[in-house]
Amino acid sequence: MMDATTQDPIAAAAAWHARIDASDMDWAGFGDWLAADPSHRAAYDSIALLDAEISAAAPAIAALLPANDDDATDAVPVSRPNRWRWAAAGTGSALAAGLAFLLVGPTVTDTAQTYATSAGDTRAVTLADGSAMQLDRGSRVSVTGGKTPFIELADGAASFSVRHDPSRILIVRAGAYDIRDVGTRFAVTNARGKVSIAVAEGSVSVAPHDPDGSAPTTLIAGQRLDIDPSAGIAERRSIAPASVADWSDGRLSYDGAPLPLVAADISRYAGAPLVVDPSAAGLHFSGVLTIGDGSRLLDQLRAVLPLRLRRAAGVVHLERAGGR
Repeated sequence: MMDATTQDPIAAAAAWHARIDASDMDWAGFGDWLAADPSHRAAYDSIALLDAEISAAAPAIAALLPANDDDATDAVPVSRPNRWRWAAAGTGSALAAGLAFLLVGPTVTDTAQTYATSAGDTRAVTLADGSAMQLDRGSRVSVTGGKTPFIELADGAASFSVRHDPSRILIVRAGAYDIRDVGTRFAVTNARGKVSIAVAEGSVSVAPHDPDGSAPTTLIAGQRLDIDPSAGIAERRSIAPASVADWSDGRLSYDGAPLPLVAADISRYAGAPLVVDPSAAGLHFSGVLTIGDGSRLLDQLRAVLPLRLRRAAGVVHLERAGGR
C-alpha cells in the first residue's frame, strides 16, 4: 500500500492511476487514500481527466512528433496509448507543440445532432461512444464529437450513464459550466439560468467553461451542486444517489432544497415561468412531488409551504403567505 502521508497528492494520484487496470490493484488502499484528504480526490480527478484528454488527442499529438525510423521500439502509438507513455515518449519543442495542441483543443468539425423533447415526452439516446443519455420533458441538447462526446444542454434536464473508458472523456456544457466525466452516472439540469449537477455513481468535475482562475469542483456519488450565477451562489449538498434523475420515474425529490431551485425545476412542467418573490426566497422544501401532467405541482408545493400565487402577464409569482 502506498504511503498517503508522505507522497505529494499529484504524484500519488499518478501512481494510483497508473495501476488502475492492474489485476492486483489495491482497491481498499485506493479507497483509504481517497478518503484521507479531500485534496486526494481532486488530485486523482485532475490526473484521470488529463490522461483521458491526452489519449483522445493522441493522433494529433503523434502527428506533431518527429518520426524515429531508426528505433521503432520508441515509436509513439497512435491509438489507445498506455497511461503516461507521453511522459517517456520524448521532450523538446515537438512534444511541447503537441501539448499546446491539446491545451488549445482540437477543432470540432462534426455536424451537431440536436435532440429535443416536448412538454409531455422523454427520450432515451445512445451516444456514439456507447454512453446512454435520457432527456426529461421540455429539454433540448446538441451533441458533437463522436467517440469523445461534447454535449450542450440548452434547456431542461438530462441524465447520463457513461461507461468507463480512459481513452475518452464526455463533456456536458450547461449554461456557463462544463461537467467532465470519464465513467459514472449523473444528471444535469439547466433551467431559467440555474444549473444543477447530481451524481449517482463515480465522480465528475465542474468548472466554468471560460476559465476564471478557480479550481474545478469535484462531485462524488451522493452529492449535488446547485449553481445560481445571478446570485453568485453555488451550494453543494448531500443527496440519496437513488434520487438522481428521479424525474424519469415521474417524481421530484428534495431534502432541504431552496425554493428558487424547486421553482426552476417545476417551471419545466408547469407550462408557465415561475418567479420567486424575495419574501419567499428563503424558504426550503423537503419532500416528494409527483409530476403527473405538471398541473398539480404548485398545489402540492403550497400544501407544504406558506405560499400564495400571483399571476401577471403569463408569469406565476410565488410569494410568502402571511400569517403562516
